[in-house]
Amino acid sequence: MQMKKWLYTLLVIVLAACSNEIPEQQPAKRSGRTVLAYLISNNAGTSLDNDLRNNVIDMYTALGNMKESCTLLVFYRPYTGDAPLSKPTLMSFYADGRGNINNVAALTGSELTFDAVCRIAQKKEYTMNSQIATDPVVMEEVFTDMQTVAPSDSYGLILGSHASGWMKGTSVPTKAFGDDDGYNIDIPDLADVLKNSFSEKLDFVLFDACMMGTAEVGYELRETTSYCIASVMETPVYGFPYDQILPYLYSENVDYSAVCHEFMSFNKTNNLWGTCAVMDCSQMENLASAVKAKLSEWQDALSSVSMRNVQQYGVNSYKYFSYDVLDFFRELGRKSGIVKTTDLNEAIASVQSALNQAVIAKDCLSGVDYDFDGLVIDGTRFCGIGMYIPKEVNDYVPDNISWNNWNDYYKQSISWYRAAGWADLNLN
Repeated sequence: MQMKKWLYTLLVIVLAACSNEIPEQQPAKRSGRTVLAYLISNNAGTSLDNDLRNNVIDMYTALGNMKESCTLLVFYRPYTGDAPLSKPTLMSFYADGRGNINNVAALTGSELTFDAVCRIAQKKEYTMNSQIATDPVVMEEVFTDMQTVAPSDSYGLILGSHASGWMKGTSVPTKAFGDDDGYNIDIPDLADVLKNSFSEKLDFVLFDACMMGTAEVGYELRETTSYCIASVMETPVYGFPYDQILPYLYSENVDYSAVCHEFMSFNKTNNLWGTCAVMDCSQMENLASAVKAKLSEWQDALSSVSMRNVQQYGVNSYKYFSYDVLDFFRELGRKSGIVKTTDLNEAIASVQSALNQAVIAKDCLSGVDYDFDGLVIDGTRFCGIGMYIPKEVNDYVPDNISWNNWNDYYKQSISWYRAAGWADLNLN
C-alpha cells in the first residue's frame, strides 16, 4: 500500500512537471499576428455603444470559426459604465482553431450575446478616475498591457470610435480620433502614442471611424504602421463586418483587396454607402514628393482652380476637408492649359504612379444609388484617398465654416503640409 502511494505521488509530480499550462503572469509568446482592438463607446452626442458591442460579437464569431489558433485583445471603453462592463476593460480571447475560445466551446445562436462574450473573456479593469481613453498616457498603458498579456511576433490594431481625420478636435467642431465624453486625440499625438508603445511597426492600423483615409493621416503614421486601412468618407455606424474580415487580418499576407471588397459588399447589402482604401505607409514619402513636384510646377494655376469640379468626400461642416488627390491634379492640369485627356494623363503620370504604390487596395460604392446626404462618389475619379487643399479662395469655403482654424492647425501641426510642398507656395 505504501509503495502504491509513493508511485501515485511520483506520477502526479511527473505529470505536473510535463504540463504545458503557462502561468498567467508569464504568457507564452505566440507565433503569427495578434489582433488588438481599442474601442471607445462613451461618446458625447451619438453613442456607438450598441454598434461597437455588435462589432465585438462579430469578432468573437470570427474567432469561433477560425481553423488555426489566434489571439484577440479588446480594450472596451463602455458608455457611462453600463453593464456588463462597469469600467474600461481589457478583454482577452484565445481561439484554439477547433471551435473553442478561452477553453470553452464558442457561443452560438441565442447564447451569443455581448454579456455572454464579456463573461467568457479574461479581463483586466481600469479605474482611470478622471482620465479618459483618448489620453496618451492611458493609451500607452493599455497598449503595454496588451503586449504583456499576449507577447506576439507582430500586431495589427483596430481603432473604433467617432473620428474626423487629421482635424484638431478642440479648435473646430470635430473629433480627430476617438470620442470619450467629448475628448479625443489628435493624429500627431496618436502617432506618438503608437511609436512609444510598440518597439516594431504595427502590421496595420484599421480605422473603424469616419474620414481617416487621407494622405495626411497615412503620412503621419508612416513610422508606426506598415499599412493603414480607412475610409475617406464618413462611415456607417455598423462599422466593418468583422465576422467576414477578421480571418483575413490574421493571414500572414493580408489580402487587403478582399478586406475592402467585403466592407463594400456589406454596405451594399445593407443599402448604405462607403469607400475603403489601404495605404502602404512606407510609400507616403514618395507620394508627398510627387505631389510637391507637381504643385511647384503648376502653382501659377492654383488661384484659378474651381474646387467644385473636384471630387470631395465630406458633407455638411466637413464638406471642404478632403478632396481626391488625383482628381485635384486633373483639375489643376486643366487650369494649367492642358486640354487633351491623353496629354493630361501623361502630365499627371508621376502622381498616378506614386498613388499606385501608396494605395495598394481600394473599393467604393459609386453612383446615385449610394448617395450619402447629397454626396455621390464617382468611381472613375476615386483614387482611394483624399487630401486637404489649404488654398484660400472664396469659391469653395462658405462664410459659416471656420476654415482659418483648419488652415492654422494644418500649417502648424500636420507633417503633410510641408512634405507635400504647400509651405513652399507661401499661401496666406
